[in-house]
Amino acid sequence: MALTAQQEADLLSMLDAYKNGEQIDDLPAASMDATDKKIEVFDTKSGASQCMDLTAAVDMANAPWCGRVWRTDLATPTAATYCGSLEMLKNFKDILELGGYLVKNDHSRRKLDPTNHYRFANGETAKLDGSMGHYQWGWGKPFYFARWTQGNLEYEAVSLYPIKGQYNYRIPVGSICATGLAALDRTTDTLVSYINDDVRYRGGNNNANYDGKYNSLLGHCATNRTTAQFAAAAHKNGTGWLAGTMRGAAVVKILIEIIMGTRNVQAALNNKDANGLYQGGFGTGVTNWDWTSWSNHNGNNPILHMSAGVDMADGLGVKEIPVVKADGTTAFTAKVPVFFGLKNFFGYIWRVSEDELAEANADKTMKHWVTPSIYGTYTYGSTAGMVLKSTAPTYPGGWIKRMSYDGLEMWPTEVGGSESTYQCDHYWNGSNIVSGFRAVFRGAPTNDGGPAGCGAVTVNYAVTYARANLGSPLCEFAEEFPLVPEYYAVV
Repeated sequence: MALTAQQEADLLSMLDAYKNGEQIDDLPAASMDATDKKIEVFDTKSGASQCMDLTAAVDMANAPWCGRVWRTDLATPTAATYCGSLEMLKNFKDILELGGYLVKNDHSRRKLDPTNHYRFANGETAKLDGSMGHYQWGWGKPFYFARWTQGNLEYEAVSLYPIKGQYNYRIPVGSICATGLAALDRTTDTLVSYINDDVRYRGGNNNANYDGKYNSLLGHCATNRTTAQFAAAAHKNGTGWLAGTMRGAAVVKILIEIIMGTRNVQAALNNKDANGLYQGGFGTGVTNWDWTSWSNHNGNNPILHMSAGVDMADGLGVKEIPVVKADGTTAFTAKVPVFFGLKNFFGYIWRVSEDELAEANADKTMKHWVTPSIYGTYTYGSTAGMVLKSTAPTYPGGWIKRMSYDGLEMWPTEVGGSESTYQCDHYWNGSNIVSGFRAVFRGAPTNDGGPAGCGAVTVNYAVTYARANLGSPLCEFAEEFPLVPEYYAVV
């Protein structure tokens, strides 16, 4: 087909431009003031060429970050898209060195083999019985977390470097007991993360009548202590060791949301998406055995040996564990969730949280008090030295619709959601009181079903509450863990 006169003219113009085009060395030198420079970039997500500030491009190359984006105008708990570096998000668990560790009281740590937690990466045998340290799950590098909103888009992002133009929380190197809940050395009254069947570490409420039976508590996590008692037992390991913490719960929730792309931890686990990103939750977890059956089995004590799921090492998924009756038949199949080596991070047993406290208001809402430092001296049940944060909804609570992430408090601020919308977790405020302090427990127990989750919170109980279905993780942080973010300007 013959070209028109205009097409011929356009083609000749293009050829002339090509012949006279300048090589990069022929271009005039740019000034060293880079603040107003632009470069062309190719967006692999959209397939489009785009313009980008040179300073932003340099920041992204030298200090990459990644995250997820949610639509605030939608009820779905699933992220709408990712943000930042796709490659970083795909590999962030490895970049952060998530997984199992043996950690000593001085915070020195050795990474366990990602395929076998009974050995180290060099093949050396690793003992989880306490003779080589605490069996923990954690991260090997400090990192930064930022959260911001633009229009109806809500961003959550992480990086090994401060994210420019945002307020950043610095998360120090730390860990949580890899089994989800800790044991107790009955001889020294020290909270420990050991897998040990000795009577010295008998779990639950320390009922020896179950020893040697189908419902034995040997090798199980410890329960039936108050928050203050668990905290005192954790502190015996040394500086930087704590019982359950809001801080630890926040790190787990943040990493699951960003890596898995959902706030519904009980959603089904799916194959990776088209971008190679993880997606979905972990199913029901250990949440759906009714109270009566559980009570008849062992008085609502822990039902799982602490070795449950260890064979999955740094894996991701669900480990089914049969809970047997006296005749050896299965009474209940516990579906233990595993997040790159962390077991039972929701459901199963209520978790104390020593760095936060609730206070009832006259209108039956709940103030949220938090400890500004992990090194402070606090009396659980008193707000002396604590900082006031958000206020939780009024009696009787409900499904969490909005939650405050400020100060990493993970505190419900609005109800009206459901089991499959918004945060997908429940807030219990059924105490119907107008004054006084209440303990904060997280995660929910074996019988709570759908309401359980990483963000599930109850303020139903007094600060002196202790019961067979209440336990504690063992947390440790290698340095101070402040709750005040720092702004990093775009230079």
